Amino acid sequence: MLRPTLAFVAVLAFGSAIAHAGEAPPIPIPDGYVAQQLDVTKGWIARPKDWFYDSHGVSGGWLWTISKEDPAKGEYETGMHIQMFVDIAKHHMTPQNLMQGFLKQKHDSVTVLSECSPALVGTFMRQCLETLEPDVGRPDQKDHIQYSAFWPEKGDIAFLVTFGVPEGQWKETQPIAKVMSNLVIFGADFGKDEKKE
Repeated sequence: MLRPTLAFVAVLAFGSAIAHAGEAPPIPIPDGYVAQQLDVTKGWIARPKDWFYDSHGVSGGWLWTISKEDPAKGEYETGMHIQMFVDIAKHHMTPQNLMQGFLKQKHDSVTVLSECSPALVGTFMRQCLETLEPDVGRPDQKDHIQYSAFWPEKGDIAFLVTFGVPEGQWKETQPIAKVMSNLVIFGADFGKDEKKE
């Protein structure tokens, strides 16, 4: 089961497409999905119609969860976390150090299925890791997890996008992970005053 802390996806449109107010989201929304706006950043993701959405502040940032099981009931098995980290410099590290440190820790402690070197995607650097790792809540089960870490070349923010599923369900769930990976973190209205005059 995934815990609501850190959990992937090969994000294709990370920060590179911008939705304009009142327009359709700048990502494809296939049949069986709905356009889910990410509150706080006003970004967009395609969410399977029958999946759950949760969004809340966490220490040092924000966490969005889109999952097959209801995250309000605790742990879930199948889904995505998008975790935003802010004010990283307060901890005497850079966003790159934070993200690469996390990926290295995972790399050194679990079975690595694939990985990608840092590359520029939109305005962020992206590095990824795909793993098979023990389920924290079920020692007899392994989870197939994809991590994508993002950080700007300048700035004090980072994102970790994680998609996970029990190992035996990966083949049937992989198409959902692919659709959800095409997300936009920052919408066109991000940072604009929401007060109406």
